[in-house]
Amino acid sequence: MQTIDLRELEKLNMLKLSIKRSLSQGEGLRRSSAKGRSAEFSGYREYIPGDDMRYVDWNAFARLDKLYIKEFMEEKEGRVNIYLDTSRSMEFGEKLKSTLMSELTESISYIASSGRDSVFITDLANPTYTFKVPSGKQGVGTLRKWLEGIHPGKEVKSISLKESLKKAIRGRGGLAFVISDFMDEGFLDAESDILKLFGYHGMEVILLHVMSREELEIDEDGAFQLVDSEEESKEVRLTLDKYSIRDYKKTLEKYMRDIEDKARAAGGKYVLCSTGESISKLIFESMRDVFL
Repeated sequence: MQTIDLRELEKLNMLKLSIKRSLSQGEGLRRSSAKGRSAEFSGYREYIPGDDMRYVDWNAFARLDKLYIKEFMEEKEGRVNIYLDTSRSMEFGEKLKSTLMSELTESISYIASSGRDSVFITDLANPTYTFKVPSGKQGVGTLRKWLEGIHPGKEVKSISLKESLKKAIRGRGGLAFVISDFMDEGFLDAESDILKLFGYHGMEVILLHVMSREELEIDEDGAFQLVDSEEESKEVRLTLDKYSIRDYKKTLEKYMRDIEDKARAAGGKYVLCSTGESISKLIFESMRDVFL
């Protein structure tokens, strides 16, 4: 897949992911309410037998004749999971939907890695393999190379999101991004089960609905030769007039609204991502609730 202009990544330096659910135990830059042994002082509490004597405040003991333990804010590492729908349908549009998916993946990974959160990415065409993005500057180049090696529709033309996610979801806590055009037949019926699966793993899920500008902004009528992107033998000749276009838009809007309603009912988020919008606008405006 085509990757993002590196200059776009530099604009994201000040952002940080908002991860509310349980965190991993690795060292990171994310402050937890738990008490630990990082450098930032938090407060005192009375000594409890078994406490590490290295953290006793001996100055306080000399003054008060009572043992107190120094407490510090614990820094924890958040976990970010990204699941990519690499169905053939993602290869559509003047700007391919897969290109925007790649840009979103790089942007989210860059922001997470900058906060020293761990990033795990799964191509749902191969759900049993998870790619862990290396930390630091090395991670940007390694991720770009990995994304450039993905060719939507090459391994499988269509993906069952429910079945693939069952195999792909591992670990507990953190954020889970599913990036897809959600053209999986029957996705809406399976959405509640998918969201429950993420909930079972303690993950806060964000559905990034990638649509092409052409799919969202049909504004002309006439005859079209349509080909099923996931089964090329299927061709349909279709004539669209203003009434057909109106019905199409109503149906599409209802479908997107239904996906969003189910996501929000389960405590998740839904973001429509159009290829007609710049990645900066999507990150800073459409996805502003995701970042700090």
